[in-house]
Amino acid sequence: MSDSHFSLDRLIAHRGLQSSYPENTALSLRKAVEKGAKYIELDIQFSSDDLPIIYHDDNLNRVSGHRGNVSEFTRQQLLSIPAHEPDRLGNAFISEKIAPLDALVDILIAHPQVTAFVEIKEQSIDHCGRDTMLKAVQTILEPVKRQAVIISYDYQLVSAAKNNQWPTVAVVLKQWQDFFSDAVRLIKSEYVFIDYRIIPDVLDNIDCNEVNLVAYEVGNRHLGHELIAKGFSMLETFELENLMAGDKDKEKIKIFST
Repeated sequence: MSDSHFSLDRLIAHRGLQSSYPENTALSLRKAVEKGAKYIELDIQFSSDDLPIIYHDDNLNRVSGHRGNVSEFTRQQLLSIPAHEPDRLGNAFISEKIAPLDALVDILIAHPQVTAFVEIKEQSIDHCGRDTMLKAVQTILEPVKRQAVIISYDYQLVSAAKNNQWPTVAVVLKQWQDFFSDAVRLIKSEYVFIDYRIIPDVLDNIDCNEVNLVAYEVGNRHLGHELIAKGFSMLETFELENLMAGDKDKEKIKIFST
């Protein structure tokens, strides 16, 4: 059992199909869906004019090979900058640009069976403020609100989304003890994301029927099965193809380093 594949109902494609394509691009998200992903995850940063773009880092160096911080550029400027991960993928995808959050809406409308976890990054709070960030994200995602889960490390932001009647929210724990804090408990989020490296050996005092526990970043099947046995509902992974593949397909999959 430790080497068997996982159902796609348990897997979340972290930043799209990141193992083969530049992360957090419209291309990476589409390719994950084409591979059969039912759940995808992406990150949101904000431009200087307070508009959301799909991007993980607060600076442009790693993903775009470009100097400067995301918050120093307007959305129009950002959408002309490549998001090709040059250190990892060279110039193979240099034509792929930074995508606006609106690109996710198009993908979800075309694939109503897909759910997206939309992580709003904390770095944008200082220059935008939570209210501005949340309003922008919710306005854009309104047509697909039933398919979009708002998620963040910032508990206050997730709580605000819940209070705004957003259908589904998720918190990402900063530390394991926070699971039992009022800041997290009172949100009553449908999902809780946890770095597998901070998970205790035994999940005491947790009713896994009341919340979907999601472990990240799970890179192999053995670890995945251990976490499922502990009570985790889902696994977030860069290695979607590896975890979903049957044993006979294992040797056919090329895994890029993350």
